[in-house]
Amino acid sequence: MTCPGTEELSAYADHMLTPREHARLQQHLQGCPACQHRIGEMTSLQHALRALPSPTLGFDLASRLEDRLRPQPQRSPARHWLGNWSGWVPAGLAAGMALASGVWLGGLLLGSGAVGARPATMVRVFDPVPPGGLCAAAELCRLTKGMP
Repeated sequence: MTCPGTEELSAYADHMLTPREHARLQQHLQGCPACQHRIGEMTSLQHALRALPSPTLGFDLASRLEDRLRPQPQRSPARHWLGNWSGWVPAGLAAGMALASGVWLGGLLLGSGAVGARPATMVRVFDPVPPGGLCAAAELCRLTKGMP
């Protein structure tokens, strides 16, 4: 018979085998010194682990957990002076400020600002010159030549 694996020997040491398997493995152990040595190591480890002191917590953990897991009584929500509108107040204020600043900036762009418009004659210099024309604007040519 081949030697059993570590799991089977551990089950034998823990008395977790069926009576038939236990008898078969016990018969093998009588003739196999290697398996006897491994079982001896496992049982000595079991005894050493059982001899270790159990740590003490110093408090009752179960009662603390039970207090936390016990359902808490439901409280009615507190009534705020704004009622259900309190969530919308900051959004409304932000929208009002955006609208007011948009109206103010739009008023500046429509001409009530401090920047004045340039006279049209000054800008006419940039008009395209008609084919064959010598001046960019007729008024400019008349002024320089003295024409009416």
